[in-house]
Amino acid sequence: MKKILALLICVLILIPTAGCGKEKAPQECIDITNQFINCYRDKDFEGMYALTNDTYPYLSGLYDESDPLNKALFDAITQNLNVEITGSENFGETAKVSLKITNLDTENLLSNIVYQFTNLYKQNPDSYDKMDMDAELEKIVNSQIGITPKNEKDSSIDFIKKDGKWVIESNIGIYDDLSGGFLTYYFNVNVLQNAGGEGTTQP
Repeated sequence: MKKILALLICVLILIPTAGCGKEKAPQECIDITNQFINCYRDKDFEGMYALTNDTYPYLSGLYDESDPLNKALFDAITQNLNVEITGSENFGETAKVSLKITNLDTENLLSNIVYQFTNLYKQNPDSYDKMDMDAELEKIVNSQIGITPKNEKDSSIDFIKKDGKWVIESNIGIYDDLSGGFLTYYFNVNVLQNAGGEGTTQP
């Protein structure tokens, strides 16, 4: 009888308690995640960098509020952003907040804008210099924003402890995911240009 009881106790110890799982990330990490995302929506990129360990300005030079078309692009990719926190994990000195990000397929959007603009020149080589190119580009940008599909992507924000406080261990991936692939497009274009290929310029 004692042997049976001992065996049952061992089995109960080995069976995970119902509902138990990995420890969740601290609420501070969730709050910082929401703040980081809200800064992105507000195009407060300096505010985003301030929440990270390296404070590296990954979006530096891409956003120009004084340029109406550039602003229209960033308005589109910030206003169409939807982020759902799907889980979190705490590893002691590090943590992770998992996300499901939905946004415009910005990489596709920018590629199509450049293609349409280039095609406009090919179709009107003789009258190209007489056209109001800013107005034509504005038409293309607005039309492409309206028909660009959205992408859904699983992503995450990693955290580390610095001086006893949680900060984002940022990398280019989270900025690219939030922007719908803007940085992937920008990187690919510059790689082609630096390699002497037929890269196009950023719209």
